[in-house]
Formats: sequence, structure tokens, C-alpha cells
Amino acid sequence: MAWKKKVCTGNTQVCNAPCRIKKLALEHSAATTALIYDQFKIDGLTAGKKVWTLRTLTNKLTDEIDFGDKGAFFHEGCYVDHNAGTVLVVYKD
Repeated sequence: MAWKKKVCTGNTQVCNAPCRIKKLALEHSAATTALIYDQFKIDGLTAGKKVWTLRTLTNKLTDEIDFGDKGAFFHEGCYVDHNAGTVLVVYKD
């Protein structure tokens, strides 16, 4: 199965079942953060399921993580929590 791409411009459920994440990339014109969770959101996010934080700074407007060709396995799904910028997620479900 081929990798899919999703561009998140706000809080976004990327997948609601087990999936593999190949790459996460945050871009914004100012300092901001994006929190990445191994869960799908129904009624709230669980702090213990946060697996990654992407952060831009005023002098570094992008941040990314590439998990390689096999990707990182997310057991429950993937949810991106952020309020500014865009997050590109490359994934397989």
C-alpha cells in the first residue's frame, strides 16, 4: 500500500485505527507547536498518549521528523493537536 499525505491546518484526526506514520512536518511563520498523539480523539486527548512535539521558533520556521521507510507504528490512530501553521503527515492505514 502506498503512503498517503494529509495536510492539517487545525486539530485533525489523521487515522482512527492502527497506522504507520512515515513523516511529520510543521511549518508556520512564527513560533508554535504541534502535539502528536497515538490515539484518535473522541472526547479528549490523553497526556500519556502524546508521542511527539513539533516546534517552530521565530528563527526556525519548520520542524520535522522522518521515521524512515518503515515508519513508526501508532497503535490506536493518530491525532494532531495544533492551532497555527500546517502539519504534513505522511502515513499508511
